Amino acid sequence: MATPYAIRSFRNALLAVVVLASLTTACKKSGIGGGDVDPRDQYVGVYEGGYQASNFLNNSLESKRESGTVTVTITKSEVIGQFYIDMLFNNTSSQKLTAELTDNAFKVIDKQSEPLVYDGTTYTANYTATGQFAEKDFLLNTVAETLQAGQTLSRRGSITATKK
Repeated sequence: MATPYAIRSFRNALLAVVVLASLTTACKKSGIGGGDVDPRDQYVGVYEGGYQASNFLNNSLESKRESGTVTVTITKSEVIGQFYIDMLFNNTSSQKLTAELTDNAFKVIDKQSEPLVYDGTTYTANYTATGQFAEKDFLLNTVAETLQAGQTLSRRGSITATKK
């Protein structure tokens, strides 16, 4: 009878397929298969939009709002989890920052101070910047702040840009 041999061959072939399928699935789940995706890849690109900035004295608006256009270029850093933010304001002045990404939010990590001009005098102010990616938008909020003669001087800015 050929039936027992045919069943045994079929059983062995089926077992081999199941073993191979489980090994392939296990490798992909553990990252061995090389299919890991860098989360920064989805944010790399050019964004266009606008910016606004204002000076404050003791958290009250002290100057007219400054605004203009901005082009933001996001590129990956060599360091995992970090990326570069290249900004071109009004097609004239530029700035490059490094940020660290957590999920879709980020924090600028390489700039701690910024000059702040108030009433004709330049002060060194503490600088912080945080932002996020929301769908195709790049959002960044900045604060430069210092305490002078018992008064808080600050410059607050925001950038909103959309991926091209």
